[in-house]
Amino acid sequence: MAGYEKPDFWTLKAKKEGYPARSVYKLEEIVAKFGLIKSTGPKILDIGAAPGSWSLWLLRKLAGRGSVTAVDIQDLGISPPDPNFNFIKGSILDEAIRARLGQSGPYSLVVSDAAPSTTGNRLVDQARSEELVESVMDLAVHVLAPGGSLIMKIFQSGEEKRLITQLKAHFTQARGYKPDACRAQSFETYLVGLGFCKS
Repeated sequence: MAGYEKPDFWTLKAKKEGYPARSVYKLEEIVAKFGLIKSTGPKILDIGAAPGSWSLWLLRKLAGRGSVTAVDIQDLGISPPDPNFNFIKGSILDEAIRARLGQSGPYSLVVSDAAPSTTGNRLVDQARSEELVESVMDLAVHVLAPGGSLIMKIFQSGEEKRLITQLKAHFTQARGYKPDACRAQSFETYLVGLGFCKS
């Protein structure tokens, strides 16, 4: 996808508040909209966590009352000295990584701002995004606690309805949601599953 020349309101706000990326405000809006962090001591899994803005925001939100496990194939741009934070470097397609993530669960919330490496070819990028979302969903249904929630980024392609139908097989509610912090010209959106039902 093309780069953006001028820093917008969200980019400047992220820099001021010490976050590596503006995407943190998308998570903040979704969590507030759906009331996703309620219980004391929740365990949260952040998939595709690099550069680390979502993990950092979650840790600040929890303020020591829960834990965050992050996973990515890349190193994070943050190193929070927090005993409630655990970073695992690797792919969620790797069985050994999946096993380690499972050991830290079950989680009350799984979040994913993961995106594939983009090619500039919209159809290719959309297809890669769908595959990634399905991988995240597959992992989530194995590590979520009953009643848990899921947030996943996807590039809009027309496949959202199919994926929401798949989510409804595991969650009491599922829908798409595009936060205000998404750039107007961006074709990314988010899928949200609420009330995980352990089969």
